[in-house]
Amino acid sequence: MKRVGIIGSGNVGANCAFFIAEHRTASVTLVDVKEGLATGKALDLLEAGPIRRYDTEIHGSNDIRDIRESEVVIIAAGRVRTPTESRDDLYRDNAPLVVQICEDIKRFATPSVVINVVEPVDMITLLAQKTLGFDRMRVFGVGGLLSSTRLQFLVSNALGVSPREVTGMVIGPHRPCMVIVRSTVRVSGLPVETLLPKGLFDAIITEVRSAGDTIVRMAQRSSSYYAPSAALAGLVEAIVRNTRSIMPVSMRLQGEYGVSDIAVSVPACIGASGVERIVNVEMSPEEQQEFRNGITELRASLASVNG
Repeated sequence: MKRVGIIGSGNVGANCAFFIAEHRTASVTLVDVKEGLATGKALDLLEAGPIRRYDTEIHGSNDIRDIRESEVVIIAAGRVRTPTESRDDLYRDNAPLVVQICEDIKRFATPSVVINVVEPVDMITLLAQKTLGFDRMRVFGVGGLLSSTRLQFLVSNALGVSPREVTGMVIGPHRPCMVIVRSTVRVSGLPVETLLPKGLFDAIITEVRSAGDTIVRMAQRSSSYYAPSAALAGLVEAIVRNTRSIMPVSMRLQGEYGVSDIAVSVPACIGASGVERIVNVEMSPEEQQEFRNGITELRASLASVNG
């Protein structure tokens, strides 16, 4: 069985391990610097196995060396954003930790595919790829995929249909200036704009843009973690089982979509080696402008934290 190392055993890391275990996707090693945390979470997950009907191998450790031989490594350490905090401030706190984690990954899991979920996702993913020095196709973050799942849920809820019937793609920066590609939002193949009034669809798009902030504000001391964990588990399954699924992930671009040396979410074919290829999606002129505006905003944030 393939091995997945998860660095960080908080809400996202532990729930990701649970989703992977339930689907029997891969064996899991949870690692956390806090003594006993990863070991305790792993034991708790193992004891749920008889009820949830899984027997996946799950190990806990406070020794980073235990990520050796992991085909996939997930970076899930770092603190979450508070309701009044900017993404730039959060970056300043999380960046040094991620740099150290990436140095450890280089030492102990060089051949791995690395997935980042630490916020702010785009900025931290770019930092991780540069620090690791890995091929950019092997380092990406959960961004557009998470927003896409939120979009699909909200559309299904508005129509009273199963979320499994809904598709939709969100690309660009993982922040309110994200781009919802309207032509990709469909219900059993039918364009959603033929099923929903324009005003309601516009309201859903507005809600998708602010969904992460809404959860932070409502939970006060916690950000979302079930949906990010599920998105991570989906990416792991695509890699381990080489499904070549098309998913929007945050990754460093080098000319694609007219962008270079910045990480934003774009549709990508995900397989055994990570991103097999980047997929072009057609955008309307308005969406193209939204994409450019988002890139400008993200570059300004990068200049602020690096300058």
